[in-house]
Amino acid sequence: MLASSLKTCSLEELKKEPWRLQIQADNTAEQLRNLVLKNYHVFIQSNQCAAIVKDDLAELKEETTKIEAVIPELQEYCAEFQKEVADVVAMHGDIQFVFEHYLQLTELLEIPQLLEACIHNELFDSALDVIQFANETFQADENADTSRNVVIDCLVREVAEMTSTMREKLLQKLREDLQLALCVRVVGYLRRLDVLVEKDGVAAVRSLEYEKQLKEEFLACRNVWLSSLSRGISSSDPYQYIIQVIDIKRTSWFDMITQYSAIFGSENVDGKVDPPLCRWATTTVANFIHILMKQLPKIDDFSSIATILEQSLFFGGSLGRVGVDFRAVLVVYFEDHVLNLMTEYWRSACREFQENLNAHSLTASSGSSFSASSKTPIVIASYRSSATGSGSNFAFASRPAATFSDGEDYSPPRCLMSFPLLAEFTNVLLSSLNELRLCAISSLQNRLDKKYQSAIGTMLLTIADFVKENGLDLLALTEESIGEGTHMTPRNARAAALTDSVRAMNEVIRAELVPYLLICFRRLFPVPSAAALGVANAMSKEIESFDEIMREAGLLAPSPFDKTETKNRVSVSPETSSLDTNVAVADTIE
Repeated sequence: MLASSLKTCSLEELKKEPWRLQIQADNTAEQLRNLVLKNYHVFIQSNQCAAIVKDDLAELKEETTKIEAVIPELQEYCAEFQKEVADVVAMHGDIQFVFEHYLQLTELLEIPQLLEACIHNELFDSALDVIQFANETFQADENADTSRNVVIDCLVREVAEMTSTMREKLLQKLREDLQLALCVRVVGYLRRLDVLVEKDGVAAVRSLEYEKQLKEEFLACRNVWLSSLSRGISSSDPYQYIIQVIDIKRTSWFDMITQYSAIFGSENVDGKVDPPLCRWATTTVANFIHILMKQLPKIDDFSSIATILEQSLFFGGSLGRVGVDFRAVLVVYFEDHVLNLMTEYWRSACREFQENLNAHSLTASSGSSFSASSKTPIVIASYRSSATGSGSNFAFASRPAATFSDGEDYSPPRCLMSFPLLAEFTNVLLSSLNELRLCAISSLQNRLDKKYQSAIGTMLLTIADFVKENGLDLLALTEESIGEGTHMTPRNARAAALTDSVRAMNEVIRAELVPYLLICFRRLFPVPSAAALGVANAMSKEIESFDEIMREAGLLAPSPFDKTETKNRVSVSPETSSLDTNVAVADTIE
């Protein structure tokens, strides 16, 4: 507008325009000065307000900076709050769901108590159904992608504990007296329970390893029951204790093996019993033999030993029907016990013979104060007088060998009645053989024969020691009779009588006692008719060996006719060799 007005002005006006503008500027400046002077306090206040606003803006900036720094944390708190609110909402929904399904949840929570009640009341079918239901229910929850629930974990743990309790309860049932039907049911429960417990289920239960483990558990539990049967038997009487143990074990073992075969079947491989049953049988037989080894040495009555042996062999034979025949093992321990008893019998006989013979020693007789009637005489006076009158050292003729034709007379030789010392020794040996007759084990014949002949040899060596200690010359009279020109040295009457008695006793031992004792021992172990000749030849060699022992010990003089007489003395017929061992060996000498 000013530009358009300037265009209409003249030159003069334009020249005056700066002056006019100067005047206006001065007026404006004057007005402004007056206005400032008039309103100076307003400017002061404005300046103060500006300073205050500036300070406030600085503070506001600081606060804004702080707020900006806190905003991320606030956002986090807000996010957490939103999450907590969501959890509370979800929890509220869960609580609402629990209220809506209270009855169903209560039933699930009572599963462990229900299972415990079923096990306590032995309702095993119901217990298995409960376990199967729990596994199916909780297995579905385990397969879900959601997080684990503490309550469900607790229920699963309690159900597992109750399952273990049920299995132990079933095993405890197997440790009791059960019939076959109940045993089959209990093992069936164990199989069903293991199917539910094992991870692989049916496949794991059908494996050979599981079957082996189940067999071992069954045998172990039933073995506890077997052990409890004999635990209450009194062991004060060893014989009654062993008999009762055999009776109990015979029936219980057979029942148990029958149950085992009915449950697990017959799984014989190449005719052999399956390994678990074989191990159990080996262990139980070893325990039974341990009982025999512990109690048998306490029994020294042969009739009791024979009864125990018979019952034990019947026991082992009856179990042979189920593949557990252990008779061959039993006989060994009876052999050792019988051998020890007979050895002690014969040692006692030799010891008693030695004591009675030493009582007649010249040194013992001269220093002893007891009467002669208290000693067992070597030979009775009637025999000594008859021998003196006849001029013979052996007044009795040799007894002919017993044969089938003369009635099988196995009574002791009559001449032994004239030798009380030999009669007592013979009585002890015959008594021991009569005891041995009750349990004559054929496999023990060779060892008994050696011990028996050793006892006879000990008796002969005892006589030899007695002769040597007393300085008796048994060959003096014999050498004079065969013309060697040796004269008997002077000796007192007692030494001469003792020499004659011992010489006569040796003749009876050689001619009668040794063959008779050997024949009595052979009677305990009859042989077939075909082997009778071999037995007679063997006995002839044994008698010859004893004759040789007596000659080497200086008890007999060498004789060229001994071999012929020995063969005549032991001619035993086949019928005699096969006598019944149930008949007494021989009557003792009265």
